[in-house]
Amino acid sequence: MSDHKAVELFAWIGEDELGSGEIGLKQAHVPAGMIPLAATNKDKLTGHSLPQQLQAQATRYGKTIRLCRFVFVEELITLEPKQ
Repeated sequence: MSDHKAVELFAWIGEDELGSGEIGLKQAHVPAGMIPLAATNKDKLTGHSLPQQLQAQATRYGKTIRLCRFVFVEELITLEPKQ
């Protein structure tokens, strides 16, 4: 069993392009649909042309976008498998 408290989460975050002022997860279109740009492996978010695409978005909308690292702080809800 792995130590869930050692998990790090990487995510691209930034202000809403439409002017709400809210900071949130950036999203991307993939064949499966729209997904949030978050992963436990940083390389999944820095490979391919993703940083260049997000740079173009930041420039177009004048909003800063950041790749951030989040660490486990606490469990809020724990759901165990039912027997």
